[in-house]
Amino acid sequence: MRARRHAFSAVLFCVVAVTACAAAAEPPTLEEAARQLDTDATSLLSAAELHLSAVESVTDDACGQGRARHFFRAESDLVDATAGLLERLQALGYHKVVDDLDLRDEAQAVAVLRNPRTRVTFELTVLSGDEPGVQVVGRTICYAPG
Repeated sequence: MRARRHAFSAVLFCVVAVTACAAAAEPPTLEEAARQLDTDATSLLSAAELHLSAVESVTDDACGQGRARHFFRAESDLVDATAGLLERLQALGYHKVVDDLDLRDEAQAVAVLRNPRTRVTFELTVLSGDEPGVQVVGRTICYAPG
């Protein structure tokens, strides 16, 4: 009797775990991801110490074949803003997915962060040279027409 009760509990736990994993695998809709991207971008823009100026925030069809994505682009004239951007994005739930040493060249360094829940990605590019600064690009994944 006790063994049956434990077996039932184990089966129930497995069903709950599989359901949770299946639900977590579903990406948010384009509208939900775009809303989250805009919220996170606004949080970055509101940080006065970062000196970010918004360039654009749009939904486009650059993915091809009728697919769409939402993206945001901003720039800062402060190269030192990178540390603040990284900290703020990590506080918003983003995880570094690319080490800038893999992408570094003489003129720029790159960091890529992704939110595992929303699948929104932010790319920080530090530009050196005549006009140093930081470019921030946030984007959703590409979505099929809905």
